[in-house]
Amino acid sequence: MASPLDEDDAVAKLLAGYVPAGQYDVLFSDEGRVREHWRGLLGELATLGEQGLAERADEVQRLLYENGVTFNVHDDTHGRLRTWRVDPLPLAISPAEWQELEAGLIQRSRLLNALLTDLYGPRRLIDEGYLPPELVFGHPGFLLACDQSLATQGPGLVFHGIDLVRDAQGQWRVFGDRLQAPSGAGYALENRIILARAMPTLYREAPLRRLAGFLEAEHMALTTMAPVQREQSNIVLLTPGPGSDSYFEHAYLANYMNLSLVESLDLVVRDGRVWMRTLGGLKPVDVILRRLEDAWCDPLELRSDSVIGVPGLVQAARSGHVAMANPLGVGVLEHPGLAPYLPALCQRLLGEPLRLQAPESWWCGDPASLTQVLAQFERLTLRTIDPGALPVAVAELNDRQAGALRDKLLAHPERYVALRPVASASAPVYDDEQRRFVSRPFNLRMFVTREAAERDSNEWGYRAMPGGLAWVGAPGLPSLRSEVVKDVWVLAETPQPHISQLRQATGPIVVTRDGVDLPSRVADSLFWLGRYGERLDVRSRLLREGLLRLLEQEQDEYADSTLIDLFEALELEMPEVAQGERRFLELRAALLTLLSDEAVGSLPRCFQQMLRNCRAVRDHLGDDSWRVINHLRRHTAALPKVPSASAGRRACEENITQLAAFFGLCNETMPHHYGWRFMDIGRFIERALGTLELLRRVLTDAHEPGIPLWEVVLATTDNFTAYRRRYRSELHPTAILDLLLFDEGNPRSVGYMLRRLGQQIERLPQPAGTPYRSREQRLILQATSTLQLADIALLSDVHASEPAREALSTLFADLLEPLEQLSDAISHTHFSHAETPRQLLRMQVQP
Repeated sequence: MASPLDEDDAVAKLLAGYVPAGQYDVLFSDEGRVREHWRGLLGELATLGEQGLAERADEVQRLLYENGVTFNVHDDTHGRLRTWRVDPLPLAISPAEWQELEAGLIQRSRLLNALLTDLYGPRRLIDEGYLPPELVFGHPGFLLACDQSLATQGPGLVFHGIDLVRDAQGQWRVFGDRLQAPSGAGYALENRIILARAMPTLYREAPLRRLAGFLEAEHMALTTMAPVQREQSNIVLLTPGPGSDSYFEHAYLANYMNLSLVESLDLVVRDGRVWMRTLGGLKPVDVILRRLEDAWCDPLELRSDSVIGVPGLVQAARSGHVAMANPLGVGVLEHPGLAPYLPALCQRLLGEPLRLQAPESWWCGDPASLTQVLAQFERLTLRTIDPGALPVAVAELNDRQAGALRDKLLAHPERYVALRPVASASAPVYDDEQRRFVSRPFNLRMFVTREAAERDSNEWGYRAMPGGLAWVGAPGLPSLRSEVVKDVWVLAETPQPHISQLRQATGPIVVTRDGVDLPSRVADSLFWLGRYGERLDVRSRLLREGLLRLLEQEQDEYADSTLIDLFEALELEMPEVAQGERRFLELRAALLTLLSDEAVGSLPRCFQQMLRNCRAVRDHLGDDSWRVINHLRRHTAALPKVPSASAGRRACEENITQLAAFFGLCNETMPHHYGWRFMDIGRFIERALGTLELLRRVLTDAHEPGIPLWEVVLATTDNFTAYRRRYRSELHPTAILDLLLFDEGNPRSVGYMLRRLGQQIERLPQPAGTPYRSREQRLILQATSTLQLADIALLSDVHASEPAREALSTLFADLLEPLEQLSDAISHTHFSHAETPRQLLRMQVQP
């Protein structure tokens, strides 16, 4: 191959050492020259220089991390969410290449839609011999429960993901179709936005086709699908939840397209209709954009062990009361054994030759195909028809493994598909360690959506996204296993206008401010987000004080009662060891266990609970708030490595300031409707309980009450400055009680917390038809009355008087009792979805 030195010198320097890894490289032509449509991109990158390009690559990763772009393969119990690396050089597709590829993508969607209609309808293709019945009915994706119901679920295929590779001849080959829960479009959009921010000149100058119009078309298709046309159709995106591998994308797309992000617990089927549980009651659902695979959608008629499905959803879809995108039963089209039959099916259904071919493959349930497979067994790749099964290259197995695979194939040939391996094309990828471009094989996922031929038209067509998601790896490698992804840039002949992320309204806007349509689950998650966030703050403050007291004391004072009380407050066991240096090390080790994610009640465990609820409400948090959460996530991951008491104290202080930043941003950026109120209620319930427990421990239950513990109280509540400015005297428990228990003007006092809780609870939605206070209203009224009716004169000598100490202890118990019940009362009223029996409701409203 000729050297690229005859190219522009800067581009030649940029590509120094680049050697194509495959027979076909998307960057170089057969003559060894840079392909024309790559020249502009490479020219812009070359102007950055080696250092500038490295800085842009780092900036891309920083933006990914700050924006919380993650891909979690399994339920993330330890917060180790995976962030891939986005290559700073996108994969460029020329206008001529796109014209050919676009036509093939749209044709494939048309073909599969026609095939789906036939398989769940007349099944003429089976009767006419185009498809073996065993191929269809033996696949777990064919759902008998959905037979003859396709027409009632909507217009057919709405969204289609297509996995492709480019072979050694430069031809596109389809490796699979993603129809049940096709992920990647949201990641593609986020990758595009991040590259635009990291390299604005490159993005601005490139004649690049935009992605926003595609998502606008998808939203319009969803709106048109609604069985009952209304001014504001209720369209929801059904997700498995925060444990899903693509949950970030689900939240991102729901927010981008202005859809309600719901989980199975948010939905209920009543009288053949799907309803969304909201704070204002049940709200009918018109369209479900699902990111849930078929089998898990309904535990009544599909998988009975599903805990993420909606009972009765299949019946509601059959009844035509809710439109599904994509329709239930579409999983049969992901059958890898369909590939060898698609060319003939395309001619039969569309009257056209198939534009995008798959690699040569055989369904082994066909005797003739099985014979061909056995004749070249060692040179093929095999996989089962089970969803998610990975291909196995026979050549990479030893004799024993190959023999076992052959025996399984002969025992159940209908369960296997064989493929001829494909040599993949290669593309340039930036190696951030070598600081140069290297050649690597790649895969590609492109997307197609339904769209109406014209607005308000009943005629449907398809539209391909002018972009997609590429990932580095061997042909057929799942995207989850790749470390590097690339944005896909479809180039246009001329520069394209910018398209706003906000859609232009086409009709009247329904103005709403109270948040009554908020799903109850979201309100529940916001409530617990507030509680766990405040719990993390309280424990961080206590641990900071424990480490500080340890550092300040002499070695012979390590048995000091202040430390004993702090250990008890942190629920730690006091080490029983000798005095001196060894005792210091034991005490330090015990305190630092709270920075380990293995310890019960540790800071990382508190944060993981907070993070889990943050992820559940990802589409309700602002970008700045989420950046703080990502900073906290990175900070928390490093906590187990803290080596000393001083470093541990600084880590606690970082927690405290970042939590203050997070909740401050929430207060400043979240609308103060019901969702924010529940988060605020959760925070102040937790803060009130923590403050009361701390005051009780210090003032009535301490081993040796006195100034050291009183200082701990003021330091933990950050009220040292307020105390000095107000009292300008020695510490006294009466003054501390006034400041932290009774003063309704101090945000850290119990009196302020009760007043704030009362105000927020009064503004929550209340059950209709009853003139009586709710249980949570009665509980907060009980706590507030108890505090306001307290005999302050009796408590004034708590330090020296046993009756005063007993009265204070009783007061603390009387305050803690209703507050401990308050959380359950709120959950029962607003989150449990319990339906009040009609007879009981009538009894409640009788005078």
